[in-house]
Amino acid sequence: MRVLCGACCWLVELSVCAEEPARRGALPPLPLPAQTTLQQTVDGWRPSQSTANSGSTVGSQAAAASLADEIEYLPPLDVELQQHGGAYLYEPGDVMRERYTRSAPAPSDPLLRLPENWEEPQPLLAEPLDYLGPGLVRWSPNWKWWGDNPTHWEPRFTLHGSYEMFGVLLDQGGTQTNGLGHQLLLDLDYRLTGTERLHVQFRPFGEDNSGGSLWKLNDPERFIDNTTGVPQRWWFEGELQSLFGPWGGDETQQWDVNFTLGRFLFRLHNGLLMNDEIVGVVLGKNNLVPHNLSNLNLQLFYAFDDVDAAPADADLLGVNLQADYRNLFYEGTYAWLNRASGPEFQSHYAALSATRFFGPFSLATRSMVRFHEGDIGQLQVLETNLTRLPSRAIQSRTGIEETVTYLNLFYANENWAPISGGGFNRLRNSFSVDPLLQIAGGAPPSERYGVSLGTQLFRHHKDESWIPELAYERRNSADVLGLGLRYQRKLSPRTFVELRGLKNFSEQSALERDGIFSSLTIVF
Repeated sequence: MRVLCGACCWLVELSVCAEEPARRGALPPLPLPAQTTLQQTVDGWRPSQSTANSGSTVGSQAAAASLADEIEYLPPLDVELQQHGGAYLYEPGDVMRERYTRSAPAPSDPLLRLPENWEEPQPLLAEPLDYLGPGLVRWSPNWKWWGDNPTHWEPRFTLHGSYEMFGVLLDQGGTQTNGLGHQLLLDLDYRLTGTERLHVQFRPFGEDNSGGSLWKLNDPERFIDNTTGVPQRWWFEGELQSLFGPWGGDETQQWDVNFTLGRFLFRLHNGLLMNDEIVGVVLGKNNLVPHNLSNLNLQLFYAFDDVDAAPADADLLGVNLQADYRNLFYEGTYAWLNRASGPEFQSHYAALSATRFFGPFSLATRSMVRFHEGDIGQLQVLETNLTRLPSRAIQSRTGIEETVTYLNLFYANENWAPISGGGFNRLRNSFSVDPLLQIAGGAPPSERYGVSLGTQLFRHHKDESWIPELAYERRNSADVLGLGLRYQRKLSPRTFVELRGLKNFSEQSALERDGIFSSLTIVF
């Protein structure tokens, strides 16, 4: 005998249930009344009995009702999809609610689904337009690499970017900077295969990470022009196996080495040792299997231009290793900086970082050393992060759904200077409360130590966040206390606003800094 159990239409063999009621933890099988339907009650969806089975008794009906109370029935499919069919993805809650409830009153509870007419934002230009849609991938048998059975090209071209308008009110060491500006990013990505692509990025209003062009309104009033038509980043990346593997014709010889060639952003040790756009080449091998190590990634890099820590004719040569060992992630680097023309000098860098995760808590230690003309510079850093989910009571009252708290401690002596920090946005870095970002950006060398604390509060399904920050620093025998607040809000799938405010307190007027930064960004 079979019985229909709930809206999900499970067929349960009563004979099987009768044989093993104790092991399954179920009540003894009893027949439900015929013509059982679902009705909504305060406690959920329960079966309603219209007519009893002709062969049933009052006791069996009572037992069936008791059994029904023990079973959690699923609601109908349309109700299930209405209440639990998805999540807020790329949409603020108020925008999604307005789109979904145009013809009906807004419900009291948030709808956990996307609207029926929602479409994911696409790049400004994508050819072919349906490169993620159905159908066969368009390709030509004549477009391919060389060799026996080579990799065929599957060209994909996308153009996307962002436009930003911002306002600045900044007083740094007694120097006022008030004005309005804008920034434009254009990113061209031409992908030949799954591993080879050509990338070009333009910043026509903000050359060399200046942050944009600014109309300065205070005295002296002038226009700070950072426009340029030269691409700021351009590189080609690929894999030697995809290019030259079929050329040799020997499948036992694997050339699975990744490479990047051109002008590109290169970061080491969370951007604290190096964060700059360099002209050079990087070779990477990421599937080495040494003893007791996993995920070993070996990188060899050589930069022959645009190393901002020295004139353009300086060379940078080094090796970087990343690996997992007994639930610890390690990163080690050795780099040699050489300037052969003008005032000649050489600097050697060595750095080691270790990161460990303890559930929602992460701990990272970084030790960096610089050897320069007999002097030793060092930077010691301790970084922590803690992710927490507030209680339901706090979530319902404040809308805060997740918090990420960071705590950084650091020490740098008077001989420390990073390899290169030109990759930071200099405009936004002026409003950074964390002193570590000032050090990594290339601040003048001095003995510094301190601590920074901040918490990012995510609201409305991460469409909004508040970041209060506090920092203390001892620099040049003076104390500096910094307070800051950042606010980020997504207005639509393609626009968001950001507000930054900070205030530094110090006995030395040259170390005082306060200001407000606001921006509106449109992504396309």
